[in-house]
Amino acid sequence: MRASTRRDGADRSGLASLLDLSVVNAAGDALVTVALAGALFFSVPVGEARSKVALYLLITMVPFVLLAPVIGPLLDRVSHGRRTALAALCLARGLLAWQLAGALTGIAVYPLALGLLMLSRAFGVARSAVVPRVAPPELTLVKVNSRMSMVNIVAGTVAAPVGLGIANIPHVGYPWVLRICALLYMAGVLLAFNLPKKVDSNAGERGLRDVVAAATGPRNPVGAGEGGVGGTRPSIRVRARAAVRAALGASPVALRSTLVLRATVGFLTFYLAFLLRAEGGTNLWLGALAAAAALGSGLGVLLGGRLGRRRPERLLTLALVLTTGGCVLAVVRYGKLTALLATLLAMLAASMAKLALDAIIQRDTADDVRNSAFARSETFLQLGWVAGGAIGLVEMPGPVGFLVPALAAGATLFPQAREIRRARAAGGRPRPVGPAVLPAMMPPPDKEPYGPDAGPPDATAPWGPLPPETPAGRPAGERDWPGTPATGDAGATLPARRRRPWARAADLEPDSDTTLPLGQDGRPPVPPPRAGRPPRRRR
Repeated sequence: MRASTRRDGADRSGLASLLDLSVVNAAGDALVTVALAGALFFSVPVGEARSKVALYLLITMVPFVLLAPVIGPLLDRVSHGRRTALAALCLARGLLAWQLAGALTGIAVYPLALGLLMLSRAFGVARSAVVPRVAPPELTLVKVNSRMSMVNIVAGTVAAPVGLGIANIPHVGYPWVLRICALLYMAGVLLAFNLPKKVDSNAGERGLRDVVAAATGPRNPVGAGEGGVGGTRPSIRVRARAAVRAALGASPVALRSTLVLRATVGFLTFYLAFLLRAEGGTNLWLGALAAAAALGSGLGVLLGGRLGRRRPERLLTLALVLTTGGCVLAVVRYGKLTALLATLLAMLAASMAKLALDAIIQRDTADDVRNSAFARSETFLQLGWVAGGAIGLVEMPGPVGFLVPALAAGATLFPQAREIRRARAAGGRPRPVGPAVLPAMMPPPDKEPYGPDAGPPDATAPWGPLPPETPAGRPAGERDWPGTPATGDAGATLPARRRRPWARAADLEPDSDTTLPLGQDGRPPVPPPRAGRPPRRRR
């Protein structure tokens, strides 16, 4: 696994060091889960377990009251000390895990578990915000998130059985599982400082103000009157809407899909766990349920990594389709095997959706508010998971239980696909940062552009005067204009501004993208003079 985490440039960019830190974190979280599950679920009867699990679900919501409004903005303010923040979070969790080892049988287990959960979520937020700074150019964000999720799953899968084995040793039990967990968290302190120094640098980052200014444009562009470009000035409502779209991107649409899938996972986890125990299922079926959930998570990460070159929005649509299909199958042909299959598909879909959501936030969110964006998304996802788990505690027949997530995912699928297409279309249009100039051969702004390189009319920059010519005879900055070749390329072409007046109508199609060859001096040729007019001179 160590060799797989260092391929594709991960060792040079610093991603491998972040993956090592994630492995230690995932192993520690798995040991905490084993210890709390053994103390709260398996050691008590079913009726008492329901009340304890309900109390645990309620307590898990408390950290998220602070995560979005406090922890996220606080992490944004320590942009020059991200490695120190990650190390401090690992140190604090190690101390809490050591204290929890001696308080599993008392009431103190709940506040200590609450603190561990809050710090674990804060660590996940800070780690996700660091990912774009260490992502190698050979990998997309979806692939990077997939690789990180895969090493987390492998670490958790290995650590959980080890923790169970240690807990079953006589005179050892779950306290020593938590003490080993504390040592793992302490090792994360050293790994956090092993990250590259560029993690603490803000060079080349996009700020929120820059993103909003790029979307809304200048209030009074150069070359325009007081009313703005073309005599008109965008209204405050239009500018505010553009600012919101630029600041959020497609993340609200993606968050809604992932929220439904996360709620489905929470519902199926607790609903099937109590249903199998109530129907007399042995620990073998509970182990099969855990194996199906783990296998689904792993397959979702693998499939998401394979499809990482596609747009993340497509992964969300596929995830909703898989969840709806699996739950409908469990409703029609209910049984333990179909229930496990539906759980596997739901976990697979939730893993894919989380990869896509993280990639969308990392892609569309400004660097100086990315921690806050991840904190808000984690808060909403935890709300969905707790709400789904609370509904799963209600006793209901098997087919009815699977009908609930089937309706929720199906109701989200069709409007979600429409919103995703709309967000993808809006996000693909380039936005001018400020007043720009267009080449002389481009059509006026109120006309349709010619040539394949020109964008839609609403994506073109305002019409402005040409810049001064350079000593080579070309306008300054012409290389950056769409469709403009390099200097001295006599065989290159430029999109024509209008049809050639000397060409026959039969030679031109109605919507032809006619091009004019450039002369030896790299400038477009002068058309022949009209009758009765002197020839035009070059300047």
